[in-house]
Amino acid sequence: MHDFQRCSEPGCSSLCFHGSARCLAHHPDPAAALAAVQAVLLEENGAKDVSAAGISVEGMDLSRRKFIGCSFIGSSFKNVLFTGSTFLLCFFDRSYFEACDFSGANVQFGSFGGSELVNVSFENAELIHCNFDGSKIRETTFNGSNLYDSRFIRGEIDGCDFENCDLKRVYFIPARQGRVSFKGSNTMEAIRDLEHLYL
Repeated sequence: MHDFQRCSEPGCSSLCFHGSARCLAHHPDPAAALAAVQAVLLEENGAKDVSAAGISVEGMDLSRRKFIGCSFIGSSFKNVLFTGSTFLLCFFDRSYFEACDFSGANVQFGSFGGSELVNVSFENAELIHCNFDGSKIRETTFNGSNLYDSRFIRGEIDGCDFENCDLKRVYFIPARQGRVSFKGSNTMEAIRDLEHLYL
């Protein structure tokens, strides 16, 4: 799992793209590579150990699929449905999400570090041990979700709802926060200051 290789292009440290010895930027036929990886992602049973870093996806339905050990680092997702899907040890760091739906998703040990999320729904999702450190999250809802032991550190959170959420052991220490609702959530069980960060 996660045995991703580095691009063979001299001086490039990016991960190899699925089925290639090069990253997407140095792939000899990026359009064909994108089409091939999208076909893999659309498979009914989902995907395992797929390196799809840097992909751009719009309007795709990836609902009710299972993804294990996949890398989507530096990717872009717009109007994509992830409804009811499972993500185990998947990486979305430095990615962009707009108008995407993760409602009812099961995301465990997922990383969204340094990503930008705009108008995304994580309603009634299981977000266990997930990393949102350094992310910019706007107009996004986490209502009814279990966020156990997830991290929201040094990011920006604006116009978001965390209502009726399980916030037990959630590290919630954003650099900037505005218009955030925690109605009905157990905020007393969240870690809200750096002094208690590693307790």
